[in-house]
Amino acid sequence: MLLAMDDNEVPTVEQLLACPISRFIQFAANDCGYEGSRKELIANWVHPFFLKAKSEASKQDNPNWREAMNGPFSEEYWKASVKELETLEDMDAWEVVDQTSDMNVIDSIWAFKLKRYPDGLIKKFKARFCARGDQQLEGVDFFETYAPVVQWTTVRLLLILEILLNLKSKQGDVTAAFLHADLDEKEKVYVRMPQGFRKNGKVLKLKKTLYGLKQSPRMFWKYLTAAMVKSGMQVSKLDPCLFVDDRVVCICYVDDILFWSKDVKYINDLAEKLRKQGLLLEQEDDAAGFLGVKLAKTDEGKLILAQTGLTDRVIEAL
Repeated sequence: MLLAMDDNEVPTVEQLLACPISRFIQFAANDCGYEGSRKELIANWVHPFFLKAKSEASKQDNPNWREAMNGPFSEEYWKASVKELETLEDMDAWEVVDQTSDMNVIDSIWAFKLKRYPDGLIKKFKARFCARGDQQLEGVDFFETYAPVVQWTTVRLLLILEILLNLKSKQGDVTAAFLHADLDEKEKVYVRMPQGFRKNGKVLKLKKTLYGLKQSPRMFWKYLTAAMVKSGMQVSKLDPCLFVDDRVVCICYVDDILFWSKDVKYINDLAEKLRKQGLLLEQEDDAAGFLGVKLAKTDEGKLILAQTGLTDRVIEAL
């Protein structure tokens, strides 16, 4: 039925629901843990208007190099690019070498992001220099890739404990997180120099796990786990991204870390120990914004989770 529709005609939610494939979409979603109705699934996740709105809302805050350097925030993005390269060079992330014919040189790319607070206001401009990991050769450029992130059941449990035990919370962000870990000696990775800063005949021989490499998330997780253990934290047997001692509990979702304790002093002590391990940890506010979700406490002692900034951008795109 849908294939026979005019190219310019957008199907309604009711038409999508009547399509036989909608049942299979629901079956697949249920296998992934979805528990809502089929109508909610179609309206909120499958309908083309909603998908287009989400895409447009995200695109404007994630420009490519040309868009960033020719847009209204070109000066801010250029400064972010210079800062990114200075940070990577200070961390001894690579050495510049002559390109030879036997090298498997993978492309590089800039990833720009206008980071916002959960309410949509501008927080900062970020530039990240990445490698094209899709061009890597298994067994040459990388070997293992698996890396965990914290389970959402763990996040919800800790938010409940924050309320019940009246815990203090702090949020930490690791600067240039993946650059903390060293590449395996067996892995020889060569990357083209960044756009806007290139030199003829030169490439980068990586020493650190640059963003975009297939093995980078795994190597950083191993690095962070080792730093936590050296700082006196124990790794949970139920969640490898949950760390506990008798005074502090913390979770990590890649480079975003949340800390809880009865006293902020203990959180600060742990943060200082992690910095001594070489972790470039920046302390942000309390756990009021985690992965774009705003956490607000009510007078009744409850937590409200909201994404008002995303909601506003979806409405604007529509």
